[in-house]
Amino acid sequence: MSQRPKVSVCIPTYNRRQILLQTLESFKRQEEPVQNFEVVVGDDGSVDGTVEMVSALQTPYRLRVFTHANAGPAAATNLAASHAENEILVLLDDDQIAAPRLIGAHIRAHQQYGDVLVQGLFPLTEESRKRGASLLYERHLMSDIAPLDAEHPFSPRIWSANVSVRRSTWKRVGGLDESFREYGGEDTDFGMRVAAAGCPVVFVPDALSYHVHLISYRSAQRQPYHAGRAMVRLAEKFDMPVEAFSGGGTQSAVDRILSLGWRTSPPAMTALGEVLTFGLRASDLTKWRPAQLLAARAVHRLNKVGGITSEKRELTRRRAAGGAGS
Repeated sequence: MSQRPKVSVCIPTYNRRQILLQTLESFKRQEEPVQNFEVVVGDDGSVDGTVEMVSALQTPYRLRVFTHANAGPAAATNLAASHAENEILVLLDDDQIAAPRLIGAHIRAHQQYGDVLVQGLFPLTEESRKRGASLLYERHLMSDIAPLDAEHPFSPRIWSANVSVRRSTWKRVGGLDESFREYGGEDTDFGMRVAAAGCPVVFVPDALSYHVHLISYRSAQRQPYHAGRAMVRLAEKFDMPVEAFSGGGTQSAVDRILSLGWRTSPPAMTALGEVLTFGLRASDLTKWRPAQLLAARAVHRLNKVGGITSEKRELTRRRAAGGAGS
């Protein structure tokens, strides 16, 4: 019987000391024996005492922290992974409360399926279900991975936050692309490169964590905008149409109008975004979920189309500049 593989949990973090503490405390309740895993924190230049907190924390499992100058979440993940010593890397966000069987489920999946990328499940904590933006986030997540099951577990994409991969595969594909810092999208990029290397993605709902999803109203506008930009960049990198990515199509009548608005008057569209965000705030006060979801979808779609439109324009400019200089 082969020896049970061990796990290195790699957690990137930046100025989220209290949330990270909850995540680290949750690993004290793992059913997996503590000698079978370690936790490695990659600190992205925090100034809130994160490194000091982690260094002083007493845990039954091995816990280490490494820090560098601020360079983005992909770089912080790569930092943690570079110091990992075990066979399986679990890549976990700093706002994920680990269920007791999380590590054991990741290990069993790698034993069962071999060289795969394991996608875990991370529903929101009950406390996080108060805002429309969070409800919409979970709705998108569940619509992508909930249809998968034990009989048909293989997925074409990953959602990051709670995934695992063999360290040899991580090294083979070169970890996360740190150039996505400005845009986000490094998780999708990683999943696509892993799949291209012949490593399938398998969904394992027993690899469970609970997402402490804290999102400001400003972030509810900014995140989909940057996600739209990331889609265009991913499409360029992999020579694919933007429409191939979930939410990347802008062919509906409403999307065409929004795109025209972003092309002709970005300040006016930004102002519209503020109005819609005010509506999102109001709907959150009502706590009526249909209204919250409707308002959140409006804010999300306006800004995602804005990001797609903006980055397409920048791509056209870059190509024109490259052609002019050739």
